[in-house]
Amino acid sequence: MTEPFDIHTDNIFNPDKSGPAVTTVGTFDGVHLGHRKILGELSSGSGQEMIRTVVTFEPHPQNMMRKRPGIVPIITDTEQKVRLLRREGVDRVLILKFTEELAKLSAEDFLKQILLGKLNSKKLVVGFNHAFGEGRKGTCEFLRSVKEKYGFELKVVEPHFVGEETVSSSKIRNALMSGEIEKTNAFLGRPYCLRGIVIPGEGRGRQLNFPTANIEPIPKHRLIPKYGVYAAAVRHNHTVYPGMLNIGVKPTFGGKDLSIEIHLIGFSGELYGEVITLQFLQYLRSERKFDNSDELTQQLTKDKEDSLQAYHHHKSEDLQVEKFC
Repeated sequence: MTEPFDIHTDNIFNPDKSGPAVTTVGTFDGVHLGHRKILGELSSGSGQEMIRTVVTFEPHPQNMMRKRPGIVPIITDTEQKVRLLRREGVDRVLILKFTEELAKLSAEDFLKQILLGKLNSKKLVVGFNHAFGEGRKGTCEFLRSVKEKYGFELKVVEPHFVGEETVSSSKIRNALMSGEIEKTNAFLGRPYCLRGIVIPGEGRGRQLNFPTANIEPIPKHRLIPKYGVYAAAVRHNHTVYPGMLNIGVKPTFGGKDLSIEIHLIGFSGELYGEVITLQFLQYLRSERKFDNSDELTQQLTKDKEDSLQAYHHHKSEDLQVEKFC
């Protein structure tokens, strides 16, 4: 019988790693503080001598199983996710293509064929509410019931709290869509990042002496925060710049289509076709319509000052090139 999943070296970061593994499985969208608590357990106890392995999925499972229209916008794309997992000390990342066939694989078969069979997992680490397999029957209770039968260790990780609130990817999505950048960044443990390619715009920013780079997100189904103006940090190649970011439809000019524009403070030159990465530092204000260009320019001048202030007051370690995800 053909297996309902493909495991080739193209699907694995560090495929040459082999031997007994300590493994966790999940979507890990955002690689937030709750995820990082789980990842920290890969290195603890008996896991120190094992290959620290993460099994994750592409596309997001909810977008395959979702019955309602629309998609779940993602917090981190696959490339960012792998990079962040590696920062947490993960040795090997297996990316499974999430298909209807894989969704129909029973929890026990998923455990036997992939986690134990393909990956030689001797210890499993899972979040308290994680479940896998058909009907999400691969719960912590299921794993406890079969761990002696199949001879693996099990570690269940409790939720991570920021203040009195548990951290989750869904709460981060809600915070971003509400413009709650401080809450988002506190839950992530770092500033929210958005990568994009610079595309031609209408040139209005240049006419106002605030030239902007128009961004097309990579990938296109990334989560775009609430419309408004943000203080940002921008990485281009090996340099980080303060930035003034606008997300919206440009109502002053009668716009209707979403645009993402960033003014790189202190940068001069052309960026068309370049990939840049934005870090969201602070939500400054909502988008609004101005009566004329002079009024808009005055506000942009204030936004620039506020953006610079937020940038210089932000944690210096977050503004290092290597810290951008």
